[in-house]
Amino acid sequence: MKICVLSRMGRRGQYDPHVFHLGQRRLPVVAVLDQWTEPPHHYFSVRVEDGRRFVLRHDPATGEWELAAAYGGGQVPAAAIRL
Repeated sequence: MKICVLSRMGRRGQYDPHVFHLGQRRLPVVAVLDQWTEPPHHYFSVRVEDGRRFVLRHDPATGEWELAAAYGGGQVPAAAIRL
């Protein structure tokens, strides 16, 4: 699924995802958990604010981004946690 991703220059000299859009939802990336290359694509495992994880695929030749995978259903509400 093609998606819109805003990226910025990362430490490795490549553009890392910063924010992406799924439909009308804007999802800021709070952490890049892992990244790897399987030519010709770059992959990024990222976490968003609600705890869900996504794998984003970037094609540097075309500049296109795709959603490759999605994991998790978000965080458990604090009221549901008993001490």
